[in-house]
Amino acid sequence: MEEQIEQAVLCALSPQVDPNMKAQASAYCEQVKNSPDGWQMCLQLFMRQPKAAAEARFFALQVIENTLQNRYESLDNNAVEYIRQTMMEYLRREFVDNTDGASEESFIRNKAAQSVTLLFAHVYPTVWPTFFKDMMALVKTSSGNNEKAADFFLRLCLTVDEEIARLDIPRNRDEVVRNTNIKDNMRLGDIQLLASFWFELLQEFRSRNTNIAQLALKNIGAYIAWMDISLVVNDQVMSALYELLSDPNLRIAACECLAEVVSKGMLPLDKLRMIQMLNLTDTLGRLELSDSDFVEHVARLTNVLGIELCKIYSDGIPDDAKATAYGLIEQVLPYLLKFLADEYDDTSTAVFAFVNDILAILKKQKRTMQPYTQSQQEFLGSLLSVVIMKMKYDDESDWGNDEDEPEEEALFMEMRKNLRIFADHIAAINEELYINYVHSVVMDTLSKYKAGNELDWRTVELCLYVLFTYGEALPKGAMHFVNPNDPSVLTPLGEMLVGIVTSNISAYPHPSAALQFFEDIARYYQFFEYRPEHLPQALAAFVDAQGLHHPSKPIRSRCWYLFHRFVKNLKSRMSQYVDTILNSMGDLLTVQAETPVQANTADGTPMPAASLFDSQLYLFETVGMLISLEGMDVMKQTEYLKIVLGPLVDGIQKYMERGYNPDDELYLLQLHHYVMAIGSVAKGFPNVPKESECTQPWAALFKQATEIILNVLQAYNRFEQIRDAARFSFARLVNCLGSAVLPYLPTLINGLLVECQLTELVDFLPFIGLITFKFKPMIQSIMDELLLPLVKRVFDFLNVAPSGTDEAVLLIDLRKAYLNFITGLFNADVSVVLFSERNIGYFDTILQTILHFAKDNNDPATQKMAFGVLLKMVTAWGANGATPGFNQFVYNEIVPATFTVPMQATFNLSDGQSTLVFGELTSIQKMLYEKQGNEFLEYISNVFLPSIQCPPETASSYCQALQQCDARAFKKYFQTFIQEAKSS
Repeated sequence: MEEQIEQAVLCALSPQVDPNMKAQASAYCEQVKNSPDGWQMCLQLFMRQPKAAAEARFFALQVIENTLQNRYESLDNNAVEYIRQTMMEYLRREFVDNTDGASEESFIRNKAAQSVTLLFAHVYPTVWPTFFKDMMALVKTSSGNNEKAADFFLRLCLTVDEEIARLDIPRNRDEVVRNTNIKDNMRLGDIQLLASFWFELLQEFRSRNTNIAQLALKNIGAYIAWMDISLVVNDQVMSALYELLSDPNLRIAACECLAEVVSKGMLPLDKLRMIQMLNLTDTLGRLELSDSDFVEHVARLTNVLGIELCKIYSDGIPDDAKATAYGLIEQVLPYLLKFLADEYDDTSTAVFAFVNDILAILKKQKRTMQPYTQSQQEFLGSLLSVVIMKMKYDDESDWGNDEDEPEEEALFMEMRKNLRIFADHIAAINEELYINYVHSVVMDTLSKYKAGNELDWRTVELCLYVLFTYGEALPKGAMHFVNPNDPSVLTPLGEMLVGIVTSNISAYPHPSAALQFFEDIARYYQFFEYRPEHLPQALAAFVDAQGLHHPSKPIRSRCWYLFHRFVKNLKSRMSQYVDTILNSMGDLLTVQAETPVQANTADGTPMPAASLFDSQLYLFETVGMLISLEGMDVMKQTEYLKIVLGPLVDGIQKYMERGYNPDDELYLLQLHHYVMAIGSVAKGFPNVPKESECTQPWAALFKQATEIILNVLQAYNRFEQIRDAARFSFARLVNCLGSAVLPYLPTLINGLLVECQLTELVDFLPFIGLITFKFKPMIQSIMDELLLPLVKRVFDFLNVAPSGTDEAVLLIDLRKAYLNFITGLFNADVSVVLFSERNIGYFDTILQTILHFAKDNNDPATQKMAFGVLLKMVTAWGANGATPGFNQFVYNEIVPATFTVPMQATFNLSDGQSTLVFGELTSIQKMLYEKQGNEFLEYISNVFLPSIQCPPETASSYCQALQQCDARAFKKYFQTFIQEAKSS
């Protein structure tokens, strides 16, 4: 049988075996694993001599482990004893008697340790109280400790700690109780034996087998969290640990062990006394720190020591102890600065938590208005200097060329982000210190640059970067460019900005400098409101080869966006520069489609990458803003717009004449780009007043462009990218042309609806709603014509079952968009289109869909919206009786729904969303009474309430509450009404 299991395992794992055979072998292995006696066969397979294949033995241990972990209750005492004796036999055979044979493979050794550990968790201390003594006996020999057995024993101890003590492993209540019991029993004696034996093994093997010595140190570090501290913190052990800090082979393990000792959970004053006794700062000062790996671990030890001292200091201890704790913190601070400034980022980041904690103490000290000592002020200055300098790219980095090592760049950016937070904290603690230091860094760099000194690009980039972060570090109230009391005097920020603009540092021959320069002036655009004389220099820098025309695509595209922001925020200052800017930008407005590049999302899903054209749209919008500046001659505006739109319109016409060729993958994309560019130019123009029509001469050019776009849509509306572009551009043209676009609306909507997908319709309905509201009431006739095509398209999608979770979510979004659209008709005072002569045949269907959503307790958000629409209807039509069939719908459908919906078991009045739904339906009842008065009361009391077996006295009480209570009080009454009805 064992041979059969072995063959099945090897077959299941072999890549050469026929798939059907592999499947059968895997099924057989699973059958063995789940069979009641499978563990016995596997135990025999594991112990067989000569040894079975390693893969089969590993599988055998998996089966044993599965039995111990998941089916231990099925084992009787004899079975447990059999497993125990067999595993001990294996350990003796493999690690004691096997003096000359090959060592067990590591993955078998580790899996065996896991199996023994699971057995231990069930039988210690009741069935196997001598577990640890038996294991130690395997290690000890007359001539010293057995290396193989010592190695296994120490690994076994680590797996025991992982099983019973690791806090990062989730456990159920029974496991927590079991593990607590095991640890309590170990503390009665075994843990003392273990600690002594670990130390013995450490001392014996520190010189002849450092791997075993490292395992001994790992055990001491692991168990210190829950064993008596005195078993480790004593002269014998601590002296050995300090000695090992000088041993190149063991110093890292010793350092990690010390960190675990320092971080052990203790009462604050006990921890303080222990740290005093350890005197680690003296030890840190004596360490030889030439190895970068060791330095990183010493930094981690320093970090733990600092965190623990900060925790003690902040823990409400007596003042004298607090003073002692802070004195110890100050002894550690020089090491904090040393490691934070280390050239290796892993070492620097190792002390970030300590930096955060000490800054939290200093911030709290400021909040409580306690003055800072001289040493604290000096530390803050030193820390700020280290933090700022650490933000600098290191000498080996190659900015912007992260194709080979993108992770390195990402890690540096993450570190920089954290360093910025530290700098922000320092600024909050001592604003003057921060301002002066950043000012000195920036102005010193600019001074050297102006003087013609050769500067490394990293220094220039840092200068511009810290200027950028300056704006986030200080409160908004401190963001002045000139002295509030004397505008002729610049603030430090104003001086720095004058410096970067007048120094021509944007021309520094490294891409990082140019990009950061434009980030800076885009952030601090308001400076040019106070010093407009510097605006020409900034604009000249933007439009030259360092900015909009930069040879690097990523930098060029970012500059296009930054320039758009810059111009948008300074429109009032731009009129005199329009000619210069537009002439400089002309060559950038050529639209050329490129084959889309694929990128991947975080989960590996392919998606279109952002193209250069996406950024180019910012240029078209910027051009629109510049052309439409207030006060500019309208004929000149028209001339400029013709220059910009002409190539786009001509391009569309040429492509349309050429016709679509399926083999030309860029044909549709080029048309898409032309249409999007037109829309972006329009986006830069100001919105016309509500319900108005633009009468400027340039409006004719946009109308011509609108007609061209509709031609493209009619010809190629079966392609989503064309529909998207048309919808985008039309939305922008509406804003700048006003009611002049209304005649084009039916063509647009029909062109979009015929082929539109679910996602498009979800986006399109809000757009129609906005147009409806913007052009009320003149849009009524158009909406009367378009209502049925819109609603029918919505129903086409809602009547089809979703094919997956994503589509189900989209259908919920469509429900909401549809209800918002109907609500918009009421808000725009054009709700009459719902029952016009053209649409009356569909009126009841619309009412029924809204009622259907209102009755759906599974989607309370949509349900609330549906009741909200019904409330709008009742408010608008509840009294006049002129709406065909609506009064009957009110009494047959709406009124019953306001009672039956909250009466359902699935309606939870304690749920926040359902409470909002309840508010809507009570408002409907109040509104019906307000609109129909006694007619509604008579129907409720004489017809409806008796029909649901409501007692007469309750019906009377309801009618009284409806008449006398305000909305809030009635809602409370009706809630009680429903609760009592549910419980009866």
